[in-house]
Amino acid sequence: MSIVTRRSALALTAGFLAAGPANAATPPHRCEDLIDAIGVNVHFGHGGTPYVERYAACVAALDELGLHHLRDDIVLTGTEPAGQFARIAALAARGYRFSLVFYDGLTPGPRVPPERFAEIARWAGGGLVVAEGGNEPPIASRRDYPRLSADHQAALFRAVRADPRQPGVKVAGPSYIQGNVAAAQDLAGAVDLGNIHAYPGAEHPETSGGGSLARFVAAARPVFGPAPVIATENGYHTALATGSAHLPVSEGIRARYLPRLLLWSYLQGVRRTYLYELIASFDHGDGDPESRFGLLAYDGRPTPAFAAVRNLVALFKGGDATGAPFAGEITVANPAVPALVSAQFARRDGAVLVPLWLGLDGWDRRSLAPRPDAPPQAVGMLLSRTPRMARLHRFADDGSVSVQVLPAAPRIPTQVTDRLVVLEVI
Repeated sequence: MSIVTRRSALALTAGFLAAGPANAATPPHRCEDLIDAIGVNVHFGHGGTPYVERYAACVAALDELGLHHLRDDIVLTGTEPAGQFARIAALAARGYRFSLVFYDGLTPGPRVPPERFAEIARWAGGGLVVAEGGNEPPIASRRDYPRLSADHQAALFRAVRADPRQPGVKVAGPSYIQGNVAAAQDLAGAVDLGNIHAYPGAEHPETSGGGSLARFVAAARPVFGPAPVIATENGYHTALATGSAHLPVSEGIRARYLPRLLLWSYLQGVRRTYLYELIASFDHGDGDPESRFGLLAYDGRPTPAFAAVRNLVALFKGGDATGAPFAGEITVANPAVPALVSAQFARRDGAVLVPLWLGLDGWDRRSLAPRPDAPPQAVGMLLSRTPRMARLHRFADDGSVSVQVLPAAPRIPTQVTDRLVVLEVI
C-alpha cells in the first residue's frame, strides 16, 4: 500500500472451507514453502516515519520476525533513492528479498520509469526478486487510465526481460482494487504473477462473504490469466474508532486471525502474502486505520499479532538440524467436523506439523467485541505408527503459544477451536 493511497477491504469473494491435506493420500507440504510464501510490507523510502528514523530497530524486528520477503515502494524524489536503496542493499546483504513497486503515475506520487529497471535493480544490491506494477491505480476514474496502466505494465515487462543480469526477477501486475479490476485491460502477456490486495476487512480469513479470498482471486483471472497470484497486501487493522468502510478488529482477534490467514492463503494457492505492515507509519489515533495496521505500534511496541506471526514462523522453521522424516501416515479420524481446516507439513528436521482450526467468525462487527467462544470440537488424529514424540502447540489471542507434550500413541485426540493448534510429531 502507498502511504497516500486509501484502501478498502470490501471487495469480492466466495470462499470455502476445506478439510485440507492432513491425510495419507496427499503428500505433505514443505514447511520451507510456507515460510517462503510469507512477507511483510515496509517503507524504507518514507522519511519522517519509523522506517527511516528508527531503521536499526526495524531491522532487529525483522530479524526477530523470521521472514525474508519484504515489499517496498520505490521513491525517486528528495534525498532518495540514495537513502532508501542503501537500506535495501544492506538488507539484501543479510538475505532479505524485495518486491518493489514501480509506480505508474496514476496514483499520487512520482512515476517510476520502467526504463530505469536495470539501474534500480543494481541499486537493490541483488535483493530484487519481484518488479511490481502500479499500486492500486484508480483506472476506473478516467477513460484513458486503463490504457496508461497497461502501457506502463508492458514497458516494465519488456525492461525486465531485456536485462540479462536479472534472469530471476518476476514481474507482478498492478494491484487493482474494487471497481478498478473490472476496468483493467488484459495483462496476461505482461505478467509472471497476478496481484491482489485481499483484505478481508473485519471478516475471518476463511469467509465466504464480501472479503473472501476466492473472490479476489477469481476477479483477477480476467486480468492476469492463469498466472500464479500473490497478495502484495493483506491483513487487519485495529482502529476501533474508525468511521471507514474498512472495518476494524481488536488486537486479540487480529492475533487469532493472522496465523490462520497466512495458512489459509497458502493452502488456497496464493504464491505469497505480504502482510501490511511491519510498523505503523503514523500515530493519528484509533480513528485512523492507517495508524493501526502495524505488527509493531508506532512507538515500536510489538503487538500480539507480531508475536503470533513470529511464533508461527519459528514453529514451521524449527531448528537447523535435518533428520529422517516421520515415516508414518497421519489422517484425521473425523474430517467432517463442521468448519474444520487441516493440512500436513514436513519440516526439515523430520517432524510433521498438522495445523488444525475451525474457520469460524470470532468478531462481532456491530458491538466491536469478540463473539462468545464456539464449543470446542473433538478431533482425533490417527497415526499409522507410534511416534517418538508428539506435542500440541496452542496459539492464544495474546500471540503466545503454549506447548503440551502428548502421550506417544497411534491415536491422538485433541480439542479444536477457532484458535490455531498445531500437532507436531516425530
